Amino acid sequence: MRKRDPRWLTASERARVAAELIEEAESLTRTGGIATPAEVSRDQRVPPVRMATPAVSGDPSTQSPPPPPMPLTPAPVPPEVIARKAAARRDWDGALAALDMALGSAPDDTGLRLERASILSSISRFAAARRDLEFVLERDPAHVDALTALGVVLSRKGLWVDALPHLKRAVELEPGRPGVWYQLGESLNHLDDLSGARAAYERAVELDPAHSRALYGLGIVLDRMNRPQDATHMYRRSREAASR
Repeated sequence: MRKRDPRWLTASERARVAAELIEEAESLTRTGGIATPAEVSRDQRVPPVRMATPAVSGDPSTQSPPPPPMPLTPAPVPPEVIARKAAARRDWDGALAALDMALGSAPDDTGLRLERASILSSISRFAAARRDLEFVLERDPAHVDALTALGVVLSRKGLWVDALPHLKRAVELEPGRPGVWYQLGESLNHLDDLSGARAAYERAVELDPAHSRALYGLGIVLDRMNRPQDATHMYRRSREAASR
């Protein structure tokens, strides 16, 4: 500045400027001294925690984002489903292991018992299958599926007489099942009750005209009753139904 340039100042003005500079230097000396220990300690403290101000309702720009959704835990697969999938792959050991594990914690579950009996029967472990089915029938004597399955198990073991009452009881409880009528016809045929077997097979065919095994069984009974032409007709129908 021109007034600060010594060339433009008078002697009195230069003396005044010098006095102002000396006063300013003394002021800086007083305020810029070495910090005291208390000041150093104060400066090293942790800054105070600042609380976030709640967002004002209605202002999206100040609202915090919602927390991320919690991951969903998949529902456990029922053991009978695991067993069926394993059985479809013919993994009998895997199917039985799944059911055995489930029955270990729920030994009175009749549904699991039926599933296991079905697999045991399919691999010809009839004694074990029979135990499971009898277990179910002790708790529910009118269980049609268990009655039918036990009749089939006994039939496959050649115990036709023992199978008969279970199959008869099953058709009494639910007369609309062609498969049960067919199994009853099989037992009666093996016990040489030809008229009873014929009636059971015919009932199965009435309920399901395409039941190839019932048609074939009816042909066998008619053959045994010395009716070869009728038997031949039934055999033909059986082949046609099986090829569909």
